[in-house]
Amino acid sequence: MFSIRIRSFNSLSTPINKIRHSFSHNISSLPSLSAASVPYPIPRDPSSRPLPPHQEVMWKLDWSASHIHARVMMMIKLSNLDAAADQARLTVLAARGRSLSSVTATGTCDAIIGAMCSEGRYSDAFDYFHYFFNESNLKPNISCCNHIIGALCHDHEGGVDEAIRFYRHLLVKSPFHPNEETYSLLAKGLVDTGRVKEAEDLIMEVMSSEAEFQLSPLVFNHLIRGFLDQGKLETAIEVFKDLKQRVVSSIDDEVSDLIHFIIDEDYNGIAMVNATFIDYWFKQGNDSEATKCYTSLLGKKFIMDANTGNTLLRILLNHGKKTEAWALFDRMLAKRDRHPVQFDAETCNIMVNECFRNSRFNEAVDTFQRVVTTINGSQLCYRNIISRFCEQGMLSEAENFFEDMCSKQFIIPDIPTYRLLLDAYANAARFDDAVRMVNLTVDANLKCIAKFCPL
Repeated sequence: MFSIRIRSFNSLSTPINKIRHSFSHNISSLPSLSAASVPYPIPRDPSSRPLPPHQEVMWKLDWSASHIHARVMMMIKLSNLDAAADQARLTVLAARGRSLSSVTATGTCDAIIGAMCSEGRYSDAFDYFHYFFNESNLKPNISCCNHIIGALCHDHEGGVDEAIRFYRHLLVKSPFHPNEETYSLLAKGLVDTGRVKEAEDLIMEVMSSEAEFQLSPLVFNHLIRGFLDQGKLETAIEVFKDLKQRVVSSIDDEVSDLIHFIIDEDYNGIAMVNATFIDYWFKQGNDSEATKCYTSLLGKKFIMDANTGNTLLRILLNHGKKTEAWALFDRMLAKRDRHPVQFDAETCNIMVNECFRNSRFNEAVDTFQRVVTTINGSQLCYRNIISRFCEQGMLSEAENFFEDMCSKQFIIPDIPTYRLLLDAYANAARFDDAVRMVNLTVDANLKCIAKFCPL
């Protein structure tokens, strides 16, 4: 993560230092969870039935406990979350039998809960969190809890308040401490719901405490975005200046940047805040200021990571700056040999999708081929381009990419990829092909299970 070393809390000159009420005071009216009857209380559907314990007996686990995590991870990779969740429940028995370390057990729980959240299955994530850590008394880590905080912020109206309650409970009751991700999720949730003042208070609460870590620029980026959404440009700029001047007392951005590079500190956090301002200026119709900010950022001598590059690509494309977006893509592509962190599957998918939006199918294929062999996560690139061709009704092209995907030694088509072709065949009334795809899906899953569950 991108660490931020603020000189001192009292040295800040922005309005952020003028807060007179702490975050904890502002939310003191929320119900307390200190009297909760379970270690980690989270809101769940009252009609939810407890998950039944896995019926597999322990003697059958003696040889397989060490493979539980691998099986769960493989099922997640195949996007078969129900099978992965069923396997993950074996973790409880294995942990009790001491055939699985607590670290591995927590990692398995973390993986399935995170996968459920990634797919938007928040209710399932809550149920499994409750099953693992309340009913079965396994010990979570902060990553598991962050999944729940993120899910609460996304799940339903009022979820941010519940996320705050859960966070407060962790502060008092848990043996571990919140981390940067915790505060980034909470700040984003508050800003997304228009509660910018509370996000500001939360950040200052952490900065004035004796936390073992420093907040990253990405946490401040949520606050800056909130100020910009409220039309408080001057406040946003002042917060950004304080953020950039964390190393030395200087009002000169160039001096701050120079020192930043001399000490070889990652600049991507600052670059992400710059991207927020670029997006703001484009939204205001001030293309001149946006272009000036973008050009200045590209002039900085830092290693742009994939997250920063992808954010800039999306901003440029969203505002019709296609020439600039392709130029940035080519720039990232040219530097991938020296700095492979500049590219990931999302980079490929952003530009492939842009080609499809403009019906430039040959260019989409060319873009795919230029990138796919040089990145991790190429499975996601294959799934995306197959999906795009299916949407266009170009099934022969989709089939070609599926066959190419299956021919790769280290790429396994996941269940969503099979479903894409299955649905496309059904929509085209090619029922024989649909049946064939069902059989291929079953065979793929059986091979995967056989690999990790040898008899």
